[in-house]
Amino acid sequence: MTLLTALGLVPKIQGTRVGRSWSQRIEDLDACGIDYAGKTVLDAGCNVGILAYEISKRSPAFIHALDGSPQMLAAAKLIFRSVDTPHRLDLVDLANDRRLREVLRPAYDIVQLLAVYQHVERARGDALARRMLATLAERCTHTFVAASNPAYLPAITATLTASGLHVERETTSPARRVTHLVFRR
Repeated sequence: MTLLTALGLVPKIQGTRVGRSWSQRIEDLDACGIDYAGKTVLDAGCNVGILAYEISKRSPAFIHALDGSPQMLAAAKLIFRSVDTPHRLDLVDLANDRRLREVLRPAYDIVQLLAVYQHVERARGDALARRMLATLAERCTHTFVAASNPAYLPAITATLTASGLHVERETTSPARRVTHLVFRR
């Protein structure tokens, strides 16, 4: 990968199916006990937008959904045609810090990065994954929800703690493949 990077050929960050159904993912998020009503929400790495769509049913003030895949974001845009909640959907490579900063609002009440960190880390390395996480944490005013394979939780926890957040709650999916950490400012 070093040669590819040196040549300017950066591998794309690709999500993969982690084996959990969408209904299980929604149940996992519900177990975090987040109140979205009246809050501004950033869903970084929104995939096809199903979780953001479910959150839109919980009366947030605004939803901003980001994804690096044109196909995934196109699907999310179709889903969000029927959403009344004010929203914005942007195509952005989450590992591109300059572009990420350009599209982000100054602040969000809730930031969520659900099963995305590991994809950035694998495709772009630890330093860029941590920088992405720190950039998202800068914009979080209250609650940060991170979900990941347990192997990546130490890096996520260290980065978010260094950004002034503290772990409030940890939940594990019944499928035992993903752990959700709820951080508070």
